[in-house]
Amino acid sequence: MKRKMAFLICVVFIAALLSGCGKQTGETAAPAADREMVVGIPKIATSFDFYNATSGNEGISMLQIYDTLVIKDQNGKTAPSLAETYKISPDGKTYTFTLRKGVKFSNGLEFTAADAKFSIDQARQSVYTSWCYVDVESCDIVDDYTIKLNLKAPNVGFIEYLANCYYSAMVSKETVEKFGKEYGTSVESSIGTGPYILKEWKPGEECVFAANPDYFLGAPAIKKVRMKTISDVNAAVIALQTGDIQAYFNDIPGINYDAVSKMDNLNMVTYPSTILFQTMMNTKTGPFADIRMRLAVAYAIDREKMLTVGVEGKGAITDYPGNRQGYTEGDPVLKDTWYPVDIEKAKQLVKEAGMEGKAVTIKTYASDPYPKLATILQDELIQIGLKAEVQQMERTAFLDEVTAKGIYDIAICRWAAGTKDMDELWYGSFHTDSIGPAGNWSLYSNPEMDQLLEEARAQNDPEARKKIYTEAIKLFDRDVPIVPLYYPNGSRAYSKDLVIDPGNAEYDRLFSYSWAQ
Repeated sequence: MKRKMAFLICVVFIAALLSGCGKQTGETAAPAADREMVVGIPKIATSFDFYNATSGNEGISMLQIYDTLVIKDQNGKTAPSLAETYKISPDGKTYTFTLRKGVKFSNGLEFTAADAKFSIDQARQSVYTSWCYVDVESCDIVDDYTIKLNLKAPNVGFIEYLANCYYSAMVSKETVEKFGKEYGTSVESSIGTGPYILKEWKPGEECVFAANPDYFLGAPAIKKVRMKTISDVNAAVIALQTGDIQAYFNDIPGINYDAVSKMDNLNMVTYPSTILFQTMMNTKTGPFADIRMRLAVAYAIDREKMLTVGVEGKGAITDYPGNRQGYTEGDPVLKDTWYPVDIEKAKQLVKEAGMEGKAVTIKTYASDPYPKLATILQDELIQIGLKAEVQQMERTAFLDEVTAKGIYDIAICRWAAGTKDMDELWYGSFHTDSIGPAGNWSLYSNPEMDQLLEEARAQNDPEARKKIYTEAIKLFDRDVPIVPLYYPNGSRAYSKDLVIDPGNAEYDRLFSYSWAQ
C-alpha cells in the first residue's frame, strides 16, 4: 500500500508541475550551429568496450563512437557501411567483405582488414556475443582491405549480427592491444570510427561527444552532444518539458506517455518494440526444475494484468518470444498457444509436485516497472500455495547473480533483441550454447530444442524455416522455461527543435539528428 501511495503522489506531483509549465518553460533559444544537444538515457556506459557490455541501455552511449561492416537501411535491408561491398557464397558458408579505403579511427589510425578480423575474433571470444559466432570456423585476411568469414554451416540470420554494434562493433586492433584490459575504461582508450568522438566521461553518470569531422559519411550535423543518466522516467518527463534535455532515449510508458504526447514542445514517436518482458525460472536447480512447477506458474500468471500495470496496457501480450521474421502473423498453428489463467489447475500442479508451502524468492530490478510486476507475481504464487517474497536488486547485482551465475528461483526481467530475426531471441534464450550471460538465463537445455534451432539457422527457405520454429514453439510450450509477458510499445520523445532522419529505426543514433532550421 505504501508503494502504491508513493506512486500516486508522484504522478499527481508530475501532472501538477507539467500543467503549470505550459509552453513558456518548454521554449528554447533559436538553434545555432554550435548548440549542444542534451540527451537523457537510462544508464551511461561504465565501459566503452562493447564486447564486455552487460546492458543494452549502456550500449546507447557506446554505439555513438563505433561502426559495423554493414548496416540495416531504412527499408530493413542490409547495406554497406565500413565494408564497401560484400558477397555471400551460393552455399551460404563464405562471407567476403571488401573494406572502404581511407577510413580512420578517431586517433588517426587507419581501419584495415587486420582491425576487422581482430574485432570478429573479439566477438567470438566474448561471453556476451560468442553464441552469435558459433558457426564461424575462421576469419581470414585476404589483403589489407578484404576479409573472409568461413562458416561451418549456413546461418541465414548471421548477417543480422554483423549489422548490429552490440554484436560486431569494429575496434582498433592496435589500440585494444595497447591498453589491454584497460581498453574502454578512459576517454583516451575508447576509440572508434563512428560519427562521434568521446571527449568527456563520468562512468555511469555523464559523457560528452564531439562530432567526428573526418567521419567517412560526412561530419554529423550536431557538433556537440551531452548524454546523462536519467533512470527515472518521471524525472525524464520533467526534463523534457522544461527543455533541460532535448531527447530521451528510452521508452516512456503509461501515464507519462499520455502526458508527453500532449506537450507542445515535443515530438513523440512509437514503433514495434523488440523488448520482451518475461518471467523466467531456474530450470536446473530449485523448485522450478520440476516441470509441474513451471506449468503452475504459467497457469497462475495473469498477463493482461501485467500489461496493464506495467505499461498502462500500451503494448501487446505474446504467446512466445519473437513475433518477427521466421513466422507469419495469424498462422493458426501459432495462435493462442499459451496457457489460460487457471488458479485451481496451478494449485493442483503445486500439490502434485509436493511443493505446497515452499518458500521461493522472486528476484527483479529495483527500477520501475519491475517491482510492480513482481508484486503481482508474488500474489499469484501465494494464491497457488507457495510462500513468496520479492528481492529488488540493483542492475549490476542482478546481472552478476541472476543472469551470469544463475543464482535464483524465479525472476522478472526483460530480453532486448538487437535484430529482427527469430534466431537471436530463440538461439540466444533457449540453446544450450547460450546458457549464462549470453541470454539463456533460465539454464534451459534440451537436445531436441538445440537441434531445431540449429536447423532453423541453416534453413534459407522461409516456409521451411517457419515450420521448424513452429515445432520449437510447441516444445517451448511443453517445457515452459519462461513465461512470456508482453512487448511494450517502443517510444521516443524529442524536441521539436530537432529533425530526425526517418530511416533511423529506433532513434538512438545521434548521427540521424539535426537542428531544425
